[in-house]
Amino acid sequence: MEKQLDDLETQYPLKARGVAKFNVKLAHMIIAGADFIIVPSRFEPCGLIQLQAMPYGCVPIVASTGGLVDTVKEGYTGFQMGAFNVEVDPADVSAIAKSITRALAVYGTPAFSEMIQNCMAQELSWKKPAKKWEEALLSLGVEGSEAGIEGEEIAPLAKENVATP
Repeated sequence: MEKQLDDLETQYPLKARGVAKFNVKLAHMIIAGADFIIVPSRFEPCGLIQLQAMPYGCVPIVASTGGLVDTVKEGYTGFQMGAFNVEVDPADVSAIAKSITRALAVYGTPAFSEMIQNCMAQELSWKKPAKKWEEALLSLGVEGSEAGIEGEEIAPLAKENVATP
């Protein structure tokens, strides 16, 4: 794959750049500068990449599986490609191409601007789910259990470990 990336850079020096290494800061900058992110996963229990992309206004084009279905709403916060087969199937390639074509047809329109706003307006933090878990655990009535601190984040310094552009 690295050789193919190098070949693309050589063939298209001003249009293609391949980076085959783990770099969180660069990944965030790429996502922040992208209009779309394509996630053709066959299996995706949660799906984090689309959750990282949407606050940047990067519209996801995703396979209809796992957490991608739960977080990307067709025509509202992105595009669904449909479910993929477990084995490589030419129909999956066709589904990807059709989904990208649909996304490009919306690109630059008021509907696309609205989709970007919808992506950015979502509450994707752990605050609400954490509160629900806390309520469920407190409902067990274990002696000595009490609610956590309201308001401030418990681990505000954790943000220092997340690269931002």
